[in-house]
Amino acid sequence: MLEHDRKKLLKVINLIKDIGLTTDEKLPITYNQVCELQDAEYVLRGIGAFAKPKCKEHGQQMYWADYEYAEDVRGDDDE
Repeated sequence: MLEHDRKKLLKVINLIKDIGLTTDEKLPITYNQVCELQDAEYVLRGIGAFAKPKCKEHGQQMYWADYEYAEDVRGDDDE
């Protein structure tokens, strides 16, 4: 694993820890934590090689779909 990936993962794991501790204490999650979750999603997607399936009709990524292993997601030319 590359060092810059490790740094990104370190930030993500600490964000997850902070949110977990905050909610354990029954305190509200901060706006900044929520904003950072989107960045954390992209870090994990890239490092884990995950992708969302594409809409068969329009060929665009399905926004609300769960991530899958990238190699299992059908490409534009797959039938």
